[in-house]
Amino acid sequence: MALSTALTIAQSGLRATNRELEVVSSNITNANTVGYTRKTSNREDLVLNGQVTSVVNTTMQRTLDEVAQKQFWSETAATGYASTLNQYLGQVDALLGQPGGSNALDTLVNEFGSSLQKLQTSPDDEATRLEVFNEAAVLVQKLNETSEAIQGLRQNAEFEIEETVANLNGYLQNIDSIDSKIQEMTLNGVDPVGLMDQRDMLITQLSELVPVRVEHGENNSVKISTTNGVSLYDQAASEFEFTAYGTVSAETEWNADPAQSMLGSISLKNSNGGLLDMTSSGGFDGGTIGALIELRDDVLVEAQNQLDSLADGMADAFSKFDVEGVAATSGAQAGFDLDLSDLQSGDVFTFTYQDVGTGDTNTVSFVRAETALSLPLVDDVTARNDDRVVGIDFSGGMASVAAQVQTALGAAFTVSNPSGNSLRVLDDGAANTVDIQSFDAKATATGLQQEATALPFFVDSGTGPGIYSGEVEGIPQQVGFAGRIAINSALVDDPSLLVKYDSSAGASDQTRPSALYDALTNTELQFTYQSGGAPVTMTVDEFARQIISYQAEQANTAQTRLEGQEIVMNNVQARFESTSNVDIDIELANLLELQTAYSANARVMTAVKEMMDALMRI
Repeated sequence: MALSTALTIAQSGLRATNRELEVVSSNITNANTVGYTRKTSNREDLVLNGQVTSVVNTTMQRTLDEVAQKQFWSETAATGYASTLNQYLGQVDALLGQPGGSNALDTLVNEFGSSLQKLQTSPDDEATRLEVFNEAAVLVQKLNETSEAIQGLRQNAEFEIEETVANLNGYLQNIDSIDSKIQEMTLNGVDPVGLMDQRDMLITQLSELVPVRVEHGENNSVKISTTNGVSLYDQAASEFEFTAYGTVSAETEWNADPAQSMLGSISLKNSNGGLLDMTSSGGFDGGTIGALIELRDDVLVEAQNQLDSLADGMADAFSKFDVEGVAATSGAQAGFDLDLSDLQSGDVFTFTYQDVGTGDTNTVSFVRAETALSLPLVDDVTARNDDRVVGIDFSGGMASVAAQVQTALGAAFTVSNPSGNSLRVLDDGAANTVDIQSFDAKATATGLQQEATALPFFVDSGTGPGIYSGEVEGIPQQVGFAGRIAINSALVDDPSLLVKYDSSAGASDQTRPSALYDALTNTELQFTYQSGGAPVTMTVDEFARQIISYQAEQANTAQTRLEGQEIVMNNVQARFESTSNVDIDIELANLLELQTAYSANARVMTAVKEMMDALMRI
């Protein structure tokens, strides 16, 4: 080997070692920098005619496990989802209070019940009557405030979605900018490892908002989509739009039809300027955004529905009274006459019959409506799940009502209006294909001394205030009722009506107080419990306890899910960082090796110089 070749190799070795020293120095300096991955520099020998002529640094690489990195991004989304749910459900649990707590919903129902029990014992005592109103007022205030707070949480979720979508667009724009630079540097032969770290940090932030799938392409580029296949970045950043509604209430719901929706939707702007609704397609399931949508449209709506169902039960327990059908016949046909005079909008008259051929018992719940615009009704208008719901428009008079009921029941029955507001339904007589079992109704008392012990103790403050009967016109009256329930002011003005259910009742009559106490604590009603689930049958005070227990369980489940997810997240993060993070001990060891190599190359150059000097002296 010529001395010049040896000198060239030694010089290239110094340059390569110097470059590697820079890499090691950068690793040590950035050991605690978030998002920084350990870098290494690769060497390559240059060979000419079978002889090594020099050594060069070829590429700089990041040391990371891409499989672990993708799992890390997946778990980041799961953690964002679990954390957001836990945050909101914890607040709902706190609103309702701990079971038996001084301001808990079940405690306030029980204290109201206790005041009614005292009234039952001392119906003529003025202080006891006032205590009933005071306890009822505290309970009503709790329902009003809790309903308002839940809608406040939905409002917060709406605004958070808007803010998060703005962050999403910002991350994607930054990824677009950095990815373009990475590709340009790669094409120019420059290692873009620093920018690749920055891009990965942005993807990590992005993955907290929505689950992502990342694919690596040419020139160190990436393609990013949601796990549902929605493209987020592919040589250009997707742009999403969301406009929050300023006021969210129990009556405002999201709908896939933009014309009917009263809440914001996340939309993807396509190339021609159109918008593709991502909320209806489920494009953002998971992550912080998915959790916020689920909270706004499902979880918090369910909590509101439970409160509304409780308020509905409280009002109905005191105001509803039974209207029994009277047996009627016509020749071989048998059935019932039912007086519908006292029915209000939303009141139900129920028809039960047996199919003689199959032995099956069928129930049809007819619901009074004041206009055909409210029809048809969905089956969940009633709390029971064993019935078929049919809305009946009463605006056309009883002849029209009879015709509508006839259409709903079919030719096996004969429906007529024998007189006034009475409706008659008869079976098919000798044909004996059906057997009518019952025909009755639940009507709403509108006066304080109208129907024995029933009275409108609770009213709807949003309608005047007006009678609460579960109206079905427009938005069903039950929706948001927990936020509007109030005590009938006419009753407060004359507390004696807590006892005097008619003009003949004395001040010490226990009939109405006993009925009120029994309605609250012993009468079983049907309540809406879980969205899409079967209704539950229990007393008002039992359902109040059930709501608290359910929401406490939801909060505990969310907390447990988050704790479990954090363990998984920590394990995955540790696995990822075990390959990507800088180990100072390893870098110091590398530094010593490079120091030795640098000294060796320098010694070679010194030796070559001495040899060349010796030659020059000859």
